[in-house]
Amino acid sequence: MYCRFKIRCLVGMLSRSLSSAEVSTALRPFYFSVHPDLFGKYPEQRKINENSLQLLSALIEAQQSSKSMAVPVLPFYLRQKDMPEGNFKLVQIHLNSKNVRETVVKVLSACNISTHYVDKIPRSSTKSDSSKIDFTRAYEEYNRDFQKATDMKRKVEKKRAITNIIDWVYENSDDAKEKYEMTRATRNQVKTLIENLCKTYGIKEVKYDSGWNISHIRGALQSLTAMASQYSKYMGNLKGRTIALGQFTGVSLDGDVFLNIIDVRNEWLSLIKKVSQEDTALTEIPNYERALSSILRDIHICRRKFMPKVSAAQYCSHLRQLITSIGDFYGNGKKIPESVPESLDKYEIVVEPEAGPLMVSPTGQFITPSSCPADELIPFIAKHLDEATLLLTEYSINKHIEKALCKEVKERYGLLELHKDDSITPGLMILCCQRLLTRIDKLEMKLRGNIIYVTHYYSVLTEGVLCIPWNFK
Repeated sequence: MYCRFKIRCLVGMLSRSLSSAEVSTALRPFYFSVHPDLFGKYPEQRKINENSLQLLSALIEAQQSSKSMAVPVLPFYLRQKDMPEGNFKLVQIHLNSKNVRETVVKVLSACNISTHYVDKIPRSSTKSDSSKIDFTRAYEEYNRDFQKATDMKRKVEKKRAITNIIDWVYENSDDAKEKYEMTRATRNQVKTLIENLCKTYGIKEVKYDSGWNISHIRGALQSLTAMASQYSKYMGNLKGRTIALGQFTGVSLDGDVFLNIIDVRNEWLSLIKKVSQEDTALTEIPNYERALSSILRDIHICRRKFMPKVSAAQYCSHLRQLITSIGDFYGNGKKIPESVPESLDKYEIVVEPEAGPLMVSPTGQFITPSSCPADELIPFIAKHLDEATLLLTEYSINKHIEKALCKEVKERYGLLELHKDDSITPGLMILCCQRLLTRIDKLEMKLRGNIIYVTHYYSVLTEGVLCIPWNFK
């Protein structure tokens, strides 16, 4: 769904003088270079492209509505035919254009993609009726071409597909250990940089997303150290705070000060100077969450670990939007269905950005975008209470079993670490651990001293981490 949503947003927001077919043709080379599905084995690059596409989509939507919107420099990793597997070109796109057509041209130019096709299209002074643009057809035209490329890529990979985990581990475990040793000095530098920052400025903790390359983390910490030394008078604002290197710059819902690794130092400094102002939103969050809970029969307002990263101020805005929608629902004389219990305090709901899905998560939480109309949200909750109950119960049992099995696998295999991707539910992790334990006689010696990351694919990361799919054969 990510692909469909983003592409339709981009296709639907282009210059009025461009037909849907022209837009699809113009942007196709860009999609083939940056599409997140092309970076399945490279979580760091995939995250960056997903985040940048989201911001690009928001910018185009704002411009289409004749609104101004400032976005940071957008980084994109490009796949290129002349570069070996695993190597990508990083481009930084500055978008200060005033209309959608200029934005698209800047994106293409920054990626060294010809704009000749767009340049040939005349600028029409007559406003076209956007309702006549066939967005679905435009997406389908693009998707057919993309699917052909994906199918071809899948056929090539199938020929060299891994048949079972034993063969793959025997082939790659030594390589992983070697990479781990090669990055030891970098990891030690990261540890020293963090210790010095905490000791010098009274910072409580410095953490970072494990999806980032350790060299990038070191570079970010070195930049932060240099900036802190130059502007030490502002660093007192971080005393007792947790610093997190991640995907955005702002104060998180937990009060952590997030610094986007891609941002320039001026963006970091700007936040550090006014961090106390950002904290104001943190004090408002509990009030908004209580208000939302009260109008939804005391349902628990929760946040999932891997929900999209937003600042505290953005989260407040999302809560206000949903509260207003539900208030209008009641104001129009509508009621919650009689089948819904008087109290929903056994259930949980997560409010996410406008582009999120309306769904029941694998752990039994209701996930709703802040833009979801109450006319859709309340019937959805009523219809899926039984499903949520089952999943919540299953999760409460599985999380304890998962913890015990992970501990057993780590100890019996002698692993340095055992982690999993956010998308791997406790139920899937249990199945993975159980299968690992049945193969301990063949894999124990090869995996001892390694780091295992359970996800959906096989890969050896640059830091020596062995990625394995949860459903390996």
